[in-house]
Amino acid sequence: MEYAIRPYIPDDYPHICRIDRELFGDYGYSPIFLRQAGEIFSSTFSVAVDGEERIGYIIGAQEIDSPEDAWILRIGVTGDWQGKGVGASLIEPLLSLFQKRGVARIRIAVSKRHSPVTDLLISKGFSILSYEKAYYYPDFDRMIMVLYLSSGL
Repeated sequence: MEYAIRPYIPDDYPHICRIDRELFGDYGYSPIFLRQAGEIFSSTFSVAVDGEERIGYIIGAQEIDSPEDAWILRIGVTGDWQGKGVGASLIEPLLSLFQKRGVARIRIAVSKRHSPVTDLLISKGFSILSYEKAYYYPDFDRMIMVLYLSSGL
């Protein structure tokens, strides 16, 4: 199994919408947001591909008013590819880019139910920052994880 990580291109849009819907159901991003993310976050939106098949994606964002802070907005890998290193391959270039841009802190909001994602983030140096009740919806608590990057790159 050979896959590659590359920047998002407009042809990815329907595939990313499908993956997001399959992974996150009614709580996924809207197609409108995903379309705009390709424009707004073009340098921090990457896609994992196996040939022509889109198998995962990551969207990051650096805060405008606080450029030392950034977020991983979403990371998703299709079911057949989970546990095969695709998530790690998606996250590593984003972390490097953020570090080159002078980001000192990266956060991500994750569900406590997604233990493979939590395990991946911990393996990359993230730690639990806080637990937030009703972070997105009244009944959807989230765990905020954080990675502090060293300066100097």
